[in-house]
Amino acid sequence: MSTINDTTMLSIKTKKPVKELAQLRAKQLGIPLGTLVNAFLRNLGQTGEVHFTISEPITPKMAKIIEEMRAEVAKGDTYGPYTIDEAEDFLDSIPYETARQN
Repeated sequence: MSTINDTTMLSIKTKKPVKELAQLRAKQLGIPLGTLVNAFLRNLGQTGEVHFTISEPITPKMAKIIEEMRAEVAKGDTYGPYTIDEAEDFLDSIPYETARQN
C-alpha cells in the first residue's frame, strides 16, 4: 500500500530557459510540471523506454489546412517570388520560442 510517506525528493539541475519552457508547456496542458516528471519516471521504470518526438501528430484541422495550401499551390494561387531555399532560410532565421513571463 502506498502512503504519503513513500515519497522522496528528486533534485535535478537544468538550464533556466529549459525549466521555464517546460513549465510553460505543462501549464498549457493544464498539468503541473511535477506530475509530468513523475509520469515520465514511472513510464521509464515500468517499460525501460524513452520516447522523443520532434513533430506533433497532424490533427484533422491541420490536415485540412495542408490540403487547402496544396490546392492553392496547384492552382498557382500563391504569392511571393520565393524559392524553397529562400523560404527555409527565412524559417531558420526565426528564433526558437522561449518561456514568456506572465
